[in-house]
Amino acid sequence: MNQTLADAMNCTSSRMLNAVDDSVKRFQAIVNLPTFILGLFLNGIALWILCFKLQKRTESTIYMTNLIVSDILLLFSLPFKIYAYQIGEWSLSPRFCNLLESLYYVNTYASILIITLICMDRYIAIKHPFLARTFRSPKKTGIACAVVWIVVSSCSIYIYSKKTSKNCFFNHSASVWKVTTVALLQTIFLVTALIMIFCSIQIIRTLQRSGALKSGNRSSSKSMKIVLSNLLVFLVCFTPYHVGILMYFLARNCWILDSYVVRLRNFLQICLCLANINCVLDAIYYYFVIKEFWKSNTNSQKTGA
Repeated sequence: MNQTLADAMNCTSSRMLNAVDDSVKRFQAIVNLPTFILGLFLNGIALWILCFKLQKRTESTIYMTNLIVSDILLLFSLPFKIYAYQIGEWSLSPRFCNLLESLYYVNTYASILIITLICMDRYIAIKHPFLARTFRSPKKTGIACAVVWIVVSSCSIYIYSKKTSKNCFFNHSASVWKVTTVALLQTIFLVTALIMIFCSIQIIRTLQRSGALKSGNRSSSKSMKIVLSNLLVFLVCFTPYHVGILMYFLARNCWILDSYVVRLRNFLQICLCLANINCVLDAIYYYFVIKEFWKSNTNSQKTGA
């Protein structure tokens, strides 16, 4: 058993690459820089509207506020990630490096879990409206978001406390690529993806059975579009990333031919760029939700008048 582990470590060290291809570096800069600028702008506006324009706190606005904060924290680390890859092996102080990597990777999974909670919340509200009175409330929503932050932060502290490499964002030490770590990440994504698919299908079926879509109800039609867009964005942004993690992990452990190692590393870096775009695409969800709340507040004010 010890000999097998030693062989795996030797294999990993002999194949370790210090940097990605130049073409991938250019791709990262081309994608990540606009993602940072546009994402920060859109998320900043959305957060400002939620904090200063929409006074009412509901389940949706609480989830959305947490999702925006998660996206902004991830975006904050992007310029450092871009710079680190452009200059190569850039070594920062270990604590600052761990902070940047935690902001990047932890908030990726915080976003995944919060998006899943939003989908589940919408499923309960539409599919089980009577149970929603018991399971849905602003207080319970706040607790759910707090649990997400505690879990992902705790996992981050544990993982990066085992890190030995001083490089930021690339060429991670073997301790970060443990079987348990990779298995945990794959399990989180697989479970959340299945939940998203199930809840989305059930929501669409419920709307169709109600006859609201056939009668031309615009609100129901918008709800279906929001559900479909969220599911599509979730799968497109995060599925390639987790496939890349799994394949590159197999390559590091000599379970894939040598000729694929460089390609899989480059593929993983491209998938990370795609996952970052989720911070911008989340704005689609913000737009529809804020628009509906704005209309609701306007109508209630007119009614009150």
